[in-house]
Amino acid sequence: MTGHAQGSLKVTAGGKEYTLFVGMSVLADLQAKHGQDVLEKLDAPAGAGKSWMPDLGIVTDLFMGALGRYHGEEADRWIVDDIIAENADALPQLMGASFPDTPKGKPAGNAKRPKAAA
Repeated sequence: MTGHAQGSLKVTAGGKEYTLFVGMSVLADLQAKHGQDVLEKLDAPAGAGKSWMPDLGIVTDLFMGALGRYHGEEADRWIVDDIIAENADALPQLMGASFPDTPKGKPAGNAKRPKAAA
């Protein structure tokens, strides 16, 4: 298999290009460590002030996991720090690449999967 998985994001830090990817394995690791609602914890709660930020432990673990597929042997928290410092929009870009919006008129989910019995 050549190339990178659909939904991957390329970023540069320290003059080097990194490919980030959030797949089921990364999500499973995040859920195991941070709970079933881990992705909700990245969204600001209603009424959050201007200084609100997501749980940085989750953000760090998300980027460590996203680095793992293509850069597993060199991935560490310092590279995560560099990526975030040099790419201010890295978190929303990674989430957007990993979870693209469903096109209008097309239902979300697995269209080929049988419907659950009522």
